[in-house]
Parts: sequence; C-alpha cells; structure tokens
Amino acid sequence: MTFAQSRSNLDIIDSLINSIVDEISNQIKSEKIRVESNLQDKVIENRVLNSFLRKFTVFFYDSAADVDIVRLDAFKSKINYIPESRGFFKSSVVKRNVEVILYCSAIDDGKLLFSRDFKRVYSDYVKAGEIKNFEDKAFNFTQGEFAGGSLTLSKIIEGIVIISSIGIAVYLLFAVRK
Repeated sequence: MTFAQSRSNLDIIDSLINSIVDEISNQIKSEKIRVESNLQDKVIENRVLNSFLRKFTVFFYDSAADVDIVRLDAFKSKINYIPESRGFFKSSVVKRNVEVILYCSAIDDGKLLFSRDFKRVYSDYVKAGEIKNFEDKAFNFTQGEFAGGSLTLSKIIEGIVIISSIGIAVYLLFAVRK
C-alpha cells in the first residue's frame, strides 16, 4: 500500500464544508442570501461563511424581501482512527474517518425550503506515526480518537497460534531425527 501526501484534518473538514455548501446552493435559486448563524465555534462559522461568499452575495443584517434566509443552527465534526492489523506482521496503518454534520435551514419568501442535517464523510489510510501532523492542537474539532482497545481477543489468539506453531515445528524436528 502506498501513501500519497496526506491532507490535514482541517483541510478535509474545509473541503467537506465546501461540499455541503455546494449542495445547499443547488437548492437555493436566489443570488442573494442573508445568513443567520447560531454556530458556537467562530472558526467553523467563518469557514462556512467563506464558502457561501463564493456562491452568493451574502448579507448579514439586510431585511429586504427578495433575500433568502439561510440559518446555520449546529455543526458537529467527528474524527476517529481505527488501527488495521494485517496478518502476522502488524502494520502501522490506521484508517482515518472524518465526519462533518451541518444542520441548516433555508427560508424563501416566508416558505421553508429545507431544514435538515447535511452530512459528509471522508475516509483514508494514514501511517500511525503521522497522526499528530494531521491534527491542530489549537482547534479541538481537528483532533480525533482511537477506536478499539489495544488488547483484543484476536491478538491473544494470534499469539497463541504463533507460539503453538513454533512448538509443534520444534517437536516434529526432534521427533523425526530419532
């Protein structure tokens, strides 16, 4: 398995947000929108607003009748790392899953266009030693957690099989010599 230059978690989250905004923009027919945000994290709010600015003329306090209203109500990101074990020779490969959920609603001329969660997921394989390079300690939403425990039944069984195989091979070697 070869690894290309892996992207940081912040870059992945940003591209997932852009993908969500692309989907939202396909559902809104107006060129002008007013954004109302209830997002707690201002870094995420700025990234979402930046994505909207690429697609629309954005107003923040305009009350014109011809402006659609987009409400940003909640954002959640979840990053986890799943260690992959491959046979007798353990590799240091980790599956990285980045999930982003943006709850958003849009109102056009007093009618609700949509109100729902927009979810995007990204997965790839990274080297375990490089995980600290993908996370930004200044932003909690870029930090992930490892899934699964370090001592599992399959690891114990694999060790027993290896030791048993070596023991049988040594026994057969001496038994055949006699």
